[in-house]
Amino acid sequence: MTERIFVDTNVLIYGRDTKQGDKRIKAQARVRSLGARGAARINMQVLNELTRWILKNEPGRSLADIRQEIEALKAWGDKPLDEEELEVAWAVRDKLGYQWFDCLLLASARLAGCRYFLTEDMAHGAVFDGLTLINPFRTSPDDVLRRT
Repeated sequence: MTERIFVDTNVLIYGRDTKQGDKRIKAQARVRSLGARGAARINMQVLNELTRWILKNEPGRSLADIRQEIEALKAWGDKPLDEEELEVAWAVRDKLGYQWFDCLLLASARLAGCRYFLTEDMAHGAVFDGLTLINPFRTSPDDVLRRT
């Protein structure tokens, strides 16, 4: 079975933001590698955050093109939040103290059976109930997948 790795919105944004230079290249490589292995996971919150960023920062694109791209990403997950995730998010908040929307993402990743969560916004190496946060700019996808 392929290891599931949740991808935070910031990693997807870095992969498309032309102002990010080396981070853009690394983010693209990480996302491409995880996607090719069938390991990438996201949820509806990530899709909504990414859609908002694209609409704001890529104004020349057609809505149909943006929608098609977001629809394609649904293959990685489009589950909306539910009560169980809210309960786990409270536990994340209690243990790690992150901002609420980050707690919701971590809860979604944990309940989706992910072992790793790729993000630059939270502490590299932090662990919540078997879910390890990985900064994708400090390690490669192969390094993460070798841990599995």
